[in-house]
Amino acid sequence: MKVSILGSGSGGNSTFIEVDGVKFLVDAGFSGKKIEGRLKEINESPEEIEGILITHEHSDHIQGAGILSRKYNIPVYITKESYSVCENKLGKINDGNLIFIDNETFVLKEKVKVLPVDVMHDAKRTVGFRIEGIASRKTLGISTDIGYVDNRVRELFKNVNIMIIESNYDYRMLMECNYPWELKDRVKSRNGHLSNNDAAKFVCESYNTDLKKVYLAHVSKDSNNFEIVSRTIYQELGRFNINIPIEIAHQDQVTEMYEI
Repeated sequence: MKVSILGSGSGGNSTFIEVDGVKFLVDAGFSGKKIEGRLKEINESPEEIEGILITHEHSDHIQGAGILSRKYNIPVYITKESYSVCENKLGKINDGNLIFIDNETFVLKEKVKVLPVDVMHDAKRTVGFRIEGIASRKTLGISTDIGYVDNRVRELFKNVNIMIIESNYDYRMLMECNYPWELKDRVKSRNGHLSNNDAAKFVCESYNTDLKKVYLAHVSKDSNNFEIVSRTIYQELGRFNINIPIEIAHQDQVTEMYEI
């Protein structure tokens, strides 16, 4: 299993994943050209991408999906609910490349099991993904827009090898930033985003010896900063004597390819 976050934040989100030889993206929230460039940075080619998995319909997750699908004949996996409100933004998807998903496990290229899991966020419908190699048994959980950790989310991340979870805001910075109050209320609601403290607690709650790497994603540029994210997570890990590699995803920077 290989992973590289091509970028994460309110300006765009996309993650490259390879499992048992199958290469795909979770979300494509940058322009097609930018995603092509970022794939090149990790020595990957869009011609080899065999699927785009969409978590929800917000533009920072779908911007380049339709373009890439048409240009490279890539299937797009999306819920009917999300598609119903972003059909125009995606544009025409070629016959056979628009694949609707629900709560059932589906399989990519007979090699990768993908389970969509509903999470709380203020879109028409938002899912996270639990991804597992059928042969390798390597597992990854990803949810980068999530307001609240419930039992569905706990199951999504149970015993995964790689965890990609949102760490969006610092509560004090959120309260002091220049967002309008309605937006502050939305961000900190159960249908908004996950705070640094909640993300750190969940990482510790989810820790087991199978977990090899944690990515913290969707860091706000207005109500958070990387120093606070890092301090918060390592303080919480220290409380439980947990030692595990942590990487914070940036909006404009590709993470190095990680392989297990």
